[in-house]
Amino acid sequence: MTTGAGRAWTCPRCEATAVKRDGRGGATSQRFRCRGCGRTFTDRTSTPFAKFRSSRDVITTAVRWYCRFRLSTADVRDLLAERGIDVSDRTVLAWVHTFGPLLAAEGRRHARRVGTRWYVDETYVRVKGRWTYLYRAVDEAGQVVDVLLREQRALDSARAFFAQAIARRGVRPREVITDKHASYRRAIRRHARRAAHFQTGLHRARGETTKPVERSHVPVKDRLRPMRGLQSIATGQCLLEGIELAHAIRHGHIAFAGPPTAPSSAHVRARTGVATFEHLAQLLRATL
Repeated sequence: MTTGAGRAWTCPRCEATAVKRDGRGGATSQRFRCRGCGRTFTDRTSTPFAKFRSSRDVITTAVRWYCRFRLSTADVRDLLAERGIDVSDRTVLAWVHTFGPLLAAEGRRHARRVGTRWYVDETYVRVKGRWTYLYRAVDEAGQVVDVLLREQRALDSARAFFAQAIARRGVRPREVITDKHASYRRAIRRHARRAAHFQTGLHRARGETTKPVERSHVPVKDRLRPMRGLQSIATGQCLLEGIELAHAIRHGHIAFAGPPTAPSSAHVRARTGVATFEHLAQLLRATL
């Protein structure tokens, strides 16, 4: 099913292109009826947005605001209310937990291919009053490879992180730079056996350091500070993936045609980020 003026509409069930307008529907969606199977549908049918009352644009905007800016769910609720859209702050949080990972997964499919030189480190994140560990890797260009939130800083966590990062990105590192935590050595030996492993630290006068990945922790730390901690590992992972998506879009790591280009001004970057979020939302499809 495709949308927009001058484009053909196809039925999500039988893929027929001959459809007619049904003349009914909500305030934000036109209903269509397939001439072949007789099924009615809208632009949200067979998408993750179908079971939500609010439109795709409203949900995408709320998720983008929350992941991109230092706002609370109450702030997002009030901004929507100023535009005549009444939702609760719990609804905003549910949208972020649901669509953050979905949009992030779609973003990875259109992201620039990550490099083979990975800087890996973990940082502290508070979850329900307790400190947990956020694993992160960045490549030589500063692009975030992946993130994983775990309860413990242990071998199983390091192995889970490398397994997830390699599976999601489809790339095995050739060089890995970490601190001297012993679990990394054994995790790399299992998941990237041929990679050269450099164990180093942050403060060194020369040679390799973990400074690139240490710097990448800062935007997430700044965004999490107004939240006063996360509530669970599962929902925290969902939220962190949305935050990392907003960060990747802002820095031009996601492009739909050709290599990423640097926008000419902050205003152009902001408009490009909005358009990228909306395009990712349009690409989402649910399993029929």
